[in-house]
Amino acid sequence: MKADFHCHTNASDGSLSPEALIDRAKQYEITDLAITDHDTTKGYESVLSYAEQQGIHLISGTEVSCQWQGKTIHIVGLNFDVHNSVLQGGLLWNRILRWQRAFQMISKLQKKNIQQVFEDLMPMVQTSMVGRGHFAQLLLQRGIVSSQQQAFDRYLTKGRPAYAAVDWPELSEVVGWITQAGGVAVIAHPHIYKMTSKKLNQMIVEFKAAGGQAIEVVNQPRVCAEQTGMADRAVRYELYASLGSDFHRPEQNWRGLGWLAPMPAKCKPVWSLWQPTEHLQC
Repeated sequence: MKADFHCHTNASDGSLSPEALIDRAKQYEITDLAITDHDTTKGYESVLSYAEQQGIHLISGTEVSCQWQGKTIHIVGLNFDVHNSVLQGGLLWNRILRWQRAFQMISKLQKKNIQQVFEDLMPMVQTSMVGRGHFAQLLLQRGIVSSQQQAFDRYLTKGRPAYAAVDWPELSEVVGWITQAGGVAVIAHPHIYKMTSKKLNQMIVEFKAAGGQAIEVVNQPRVCAEQTGMADRAVRYELYASLGSDFHRPEQNWRGLGWLAPMPAKCKPVWSLWQPTEHLQC
């Protein structure tokens, strides 16, 4: 089994179509995959049959924005009922919040004499979820910045000219959406939130109390201190461990689809919640 349970398509802020992502997964011999587009299941739904044809076990997934103590947190939902009305209603609400933020960002960019943002943004977004990644790509295409990271650093992060805050739903509410749909809630990339160890542990306790079951332990190709720390937390708080590359686009060659270190032996893998025992080796 070779798995990746955190990746994106152009249904949110990835660059590949869902079909192209499946082709890439097959190319890299991935057997089990979750497409986790931000606040939508459109990518997963559009490609379920194609994945089956290609011999890839595709489970439902999404990455949902929420907040905890005023800080934006991402929760990955895995293996849920995609038709659940509570979850889909919550995802729709988040997409509305995203568009409200987008219009605020457009207005702020206009004040910096960056015009026709909406007109250029729409062909990129089309009917998908709008995110800051689209703005970063637009700034890059116009030559205003030299990389997507520079777009965030100069314009899109907190304290920068085009940043707009979002009042996301609370973490406990988002976990409830996922669990009510029969899914597994996973704390995504916990190392990026720049919390103290004590604060992160407090969030994990509240996440678990709300019904959360897993934490993303492996999201890099090599074993590192961050992975070891998250594996220790998975054991300490009796959480299942997930793994995912957070793949967005091929040019990000440091973040390849399925390019992940092995799951630490001491962890309970998240896929044991839905896979038959004979398929649990990874």
